Amino acid sequence: MDRLKFGAGIVLGGLLVLFALQNMAEIELTFIVWTFPSRRIVVIGTSFLIGLSIGWLLAVRRTRYGENEKKEN
Repeated sequence: MDRLKFGAGIVLGGLLVLFALQNMAEIELTFIVWTFPSRRIVVIGTSFLIGLSIGWLLAVRRTRYGENEKKEN
């Protein structure tokens, strides 16, 4: 099962890189009141890393919560 997850991660990562490389155009990015130029690849990569971080943090939290629940029983 771990090999399947690893393989799926490699394939999805490759597709992400391919998608990002095809979207190298410069765009105007607006955040709250700031507007600045950026490349799409930077926006895609940053969004990916933020999502990856949130997923990791939730997984760590779920693991810790599960361990605490087992100790109480």
